[in-house]
Amino acid sequence: MSTLPDRHLLIVGAGLAGLRAAEGARGAGWSGPITIVGDEPHPPYDRPPLSKAALLSEEPPGVPVLRSSEVVEQLRVRHLSGVRVHGLDTEGRTVTTSAGELGYDALVIATGSATTTLPGLTGLPGVHVLRRYDDALAVRASLARSRRVVILGAGFIGSEIASAARARGIEVTVVEASGRPLERAVGPLAAALLMGLHADAGVRLLTRTTVSGVRTSERGVDEVELSTGETLTTDAVVLGIGARPATAWLAGSNVALDPRSGGVLCDRSLATSAPEVWAAGDVACVDGERSEHWTAAGEQGRVAGANAAGAGELFTSVPFAWSTWHGHRIQVVGETTAADEEEREPGFIVYRRDGIEVGAVGIDSPGPIARLRRALAAQAPSRIEPHTALAGGIAPARE
Repeated sequence: MSTLPDRHLLIVGAGLAGLRAAEGARGAGWSGPITIVGDEPHPPYDRPPLSKAALLSEEPPGVPVLRSSEVVEQLRVRHLSGVRVHGLDTEGRTVTTSAGELGYDALVIATGSATTTLPGLTGLPGVHVLRRYDDALAVRASLARSRRVVILGAGFIGSEIASAARARGIEVTVVEASGRPLERAVGPLAAALLMGLHADAGVRLLTRTTVSGVRTSERGVDEVELSTGETLTTDAVVLGIGARPATAWLAGSNVALDPRSGGVLCDRSLATSAPEVWAAGDVACVDGERSEHWTAAGEQGRVAGANAAGAGELFTSVPFAWSTWHGHRIQVVGETTAADEEEREPGFIVYRRDGIEVGAVGIDSPGPIARLRRALAAQAPSRIEPHTALAGGIAPARE
């Protein structure tokens, strides 16, 4: 469906999902102006390298831009950098920002997530989070001058930071509140294998443990006090305890949020409860589920932008994520919860539901993962069927 030339597409969020929304809209025939608003001073960039290559490089890494300036120029996209959003009026179709009000005819919400912090640690010298490019530079500089590091959280981000620290010869202790790290994401069998990679690399992992206090000096955090009574001496602390959807700016709007996760509720067309508003990326809660992985953000952005232009597509991408720990390639595909786990071969865990393979975790198993990913993708629909109700129960916005 073509769109009128003077219609304005506004994309709030200048990450992967936001950029792909612009590409999806142009690909589906959007000929009017497109504006991308981002609160960072950088052009849209890739986040996965921030917790991987950026921490290991000999020289300070440059911004890992997603597209060259020439490609962005060909998209005819206006990028407003360093601009914060404060509110949304879906009736007046305006977004309030630090640069003033911006009107729209169609809106894609792609504001991503904000890192979760702990009371008493925020803002202390030597305490870091890792979400943005500038965070990565700070963590990298801290690792370069540290002999001991404490990482809070044994999820994927915390584990990637632990891997980078061990590669530098740093003594690493990971503190995890749960009893079985990553079990909610991949189940107990795969979680045990993944945690074994840390043990083999010399990472000390403390489970069922929380931080009860810190001791600081002029240079920053010197010691971390644990709920077990132990005190850890450290040169730096990195928080990897998760992220929350960046939706505070939507307060008072009629965009419905998921009460459990805080994400923007949308169906598989990425349509929200508000007319002419779509959501994509970490902020989107699709049929009650959020994905914080790169592949989902990119595909959701493309589908949301295309549907703003009337394409009528569904987001049906097979969940896929990857990570690198201590030189091992980890890949996760499909559904890896509420299913039966089986180790088919060393380092390759298959998940079955009612006897049917629905997902897998592979450690250095790219071939089997790729084959299962193709098989799962072949089963998914890609278009909205006429006169068919959408799965999420949220009516799609109409042209």
